[in-house]
Amino acid sequence: MWEIAAFTRDLASIEEQTAVSAILETNLKAQKYGLALSEKDAREIMASRNYVLKSLGRVELGIDVINKIISVFCTSPYINQSDYTVIINDLVEGFYYMKNETRDKVDDDDLIALMKKYFDDRCHGSVELLLNRELGTLARYIREGRL
Repeated sequence: MWEIAAFTRDLASIEEQTAVSAILETNLKAQKYGLALSEKDAREIMASRNYVLKSLGRVELGIDVINKIISVFCTSPYINQSDYTVIINDLVEGFYYMKNETRDKVDDDDLIALMKKYFDDRCHGSVELLLNRELGTLARYIREGRL
């Protein structure tokens, strides 16, 4: 029994390190915009994602969503190095909240593109406005069948 528990821990550690490495690969693009994540930042993003998924009762295999969010949002003129990790964490949380609120009716890529458009155009880089105003309105419209 002890061997199974140790194997499971080792496997989880390998999966986490693989995910962290994949997140760090986004630095190749983000560095062009003056942004970079450290290994500590990547681990924080994974921990935040795992917490959000658990709290929303969601299961997500892989980290494609995180990498897509980073790749799309690193081009925003409103994100700087000092708030980069916090904003990515908030955006990941907002993404999964929207997936729950809309019962997965919106494609991942479309949702990320809408979030970026609202973040840059309507919210001028305010995560609070994006999450509390724009995404709330979007979720309501989708639930009501207006979109």
